[in-house]
Amino acid sequence: MQIGTKQFYQSQITSMADLQSKIGRIQEEVSAGKKLLAPSDDPGAYTVADRLNQSIANMDQYNRNIGMAKSRLSQEDSVLSSVSTIVIRLNELGIQGANSTNDSTARNAIAKEMDELSQQLVALGNSVDANGDYLFAGYKGNKPPFAASVEGVSYHGDTGRKEVELAQGVSTPTSSNGLELFMNVSRKDNQSVSIFDMIKNATEALKSGTVGETTLKDLQNAVDHFSTYQAICGSRLQKVETADTTRLAQLTNAKTTLSTIQDSDLTALASELQQKSLTLQAAQSVFAKISQLSLFNFIK
Repeated sequence: MQIGTKQFYQSQITSMADLQSKIGRIQEEVSAGKKLLAPSDDPGAYTVADRLNQSIANMDQYNRNIGMAKSRLSQEDSVLSSVSTIVIRLNELGIQGANSTNDSTARNAIAKEMDELSQQLVALGNSVDANGDYLFAGYKGNKPPFAASVEGVSYHGDTGRKEVELAQGVSTPTSSNGLELFMNVSRKDNQSVSIFDMIKNATEALKSGTVGETTLKDLQNAVDHFSTYQAICGSRLQKVETADTTRLAQLTNAKTTLSTIQDSDLTALASELQQKSLTLQAAQSVFAKISQLSLFNFIK
């Protein structure tokens, strides 16, 4: 079968153009580091890669949420530790003040220390987080939740608890609100009273010399109350840590799968690029020599 000159030229040009196209594609993959450059390359794989990229983006947001939750809960844990130390000291002072050997001077000194500790609790109740929001104000984080006056200590926050999503369907409060923490300490008969009123009642009892069983029981209840909220805070922190561990494992798996789907094998591409470049150079060289031939070359 004879092949015409025109057909031969066209075949050679088409072959070289195809090689150039393949070399260009390899160069694009090397430059991008990816073998999926457009949905048409592999529609199924591209869809999976897109879904994995969205999942990774979501996990990045969860990472920010987890960081914020860790920060606020760690700060709450630190504040509650200080509060518990104060409340334990208040309980000790109550027991000390109930001793009948105390004279009025001793009782007044104990009452003064209790007042000072109450002021410290107000300051701790008005703690702010890393963003300057009041930790125990509920959703009213831009204003101090506690204010002291001659009438006593009042709460100006709300009952909300700021929550963040740690993973799909998993969330946690990032702190308790001041109402439940400081203003509702349980006592007998399912009643509750603020820690500040407890202290006020205790100091008045000390000054009058009538520290009774109710006062001591209230102070012990306060110790138990804040211990419970320390445990709640610790449980929330553990939940955050668990969510973070799970997120890291999922992120690693998603990135590994994504890399398998879309990342190029640069070593193999370099070898293929070199091979096809040499093939193209050889084809161009042969084509250039053949294209110079004519019937006169054979006559000579």
